[in-house]
Amino acid sequence: MDKLSIKNIPFEDRPYEKFEKYGGLVLTDAELLAIIIKSGSKEFNSIDVARLLLSKHTNGHEGLKYLEEASIAELMMVPGIGRVKAIQIKAVLELAKRINSNKLNEIKTKITSPKTIYDLLASELKDLKTEQVKVVLLDAKAYVKSIITVSIVATNKSMVSPKEILSEPIKQLASSIVLVHNHPSGDTTPSRQDVLLTRKIIEYAAVFDITVLDHIIIGNNGYTSIKETNNSLFMGGRIL
Repeated sequence: MDKLSIKNIPFEDRPYEKFEKYGGLVLTDAELLAIIIKSGSKEFNSIDVARLLLSKHTNGHEGLKYLEEASIAELMMVPGIGRVKAIQIKAVLELAKRINSNKLNEIKTKITSPKTIYDLLASELKDLKTEQVKVVLLDAKAYVKSIITVSIVATNKSMVSPKEILSEPIKQLASSIVLVHNHPSGDTTPSRQDVLLTRKIIEYAAVFDITVLDHIIIGNNGYTSIKETNNSLFMGGRIL
């Protein structure tokens, strides 16, 4: 198969030149990805390789979601993508995720229900393949002060210590917090470890006059509020 070299594309239509002249908004996903890829293979130019990547499927996802879900090894199965390019793609996606997370932290969001927490963090947590524990820090009026990631857990939440969870809330003088983590299985039923962790954090947080409002578990298609299912654990307090 003869490839159309990037050099044979009209100068003003090449990804680098288009981005420089018009900005990223006018570029397609494939053209933006081609800039990251830089060069193609013997058979495909960088735009063709980008289109191949975006046409792949994993876990029912395609396009940009495929890139997020695919492992480095899976990306390397695409012609023209070696180890270095695969790592570069994943690194750019991680930066994008962190930028998005920082933007969430900057938004003055008032937490009024468990669903508010779900809406805030579902896109970031629901499709992860490993458990991630986050803490939402709130001020006295229940507005979000910040959202911090305290741990990425393979299998055992007992590895998450109260010190990890409470150090930032104490430092930032949070009035209250909401614990949040995901279940990669998709089943949001609280485990015994989830309940024990919640009880422990409630007890430790009370020493520093910090209220634990809830512990939200996020799955593929929804969430469970431990406070709604086990309100007595929270000493009879109101649900958010």
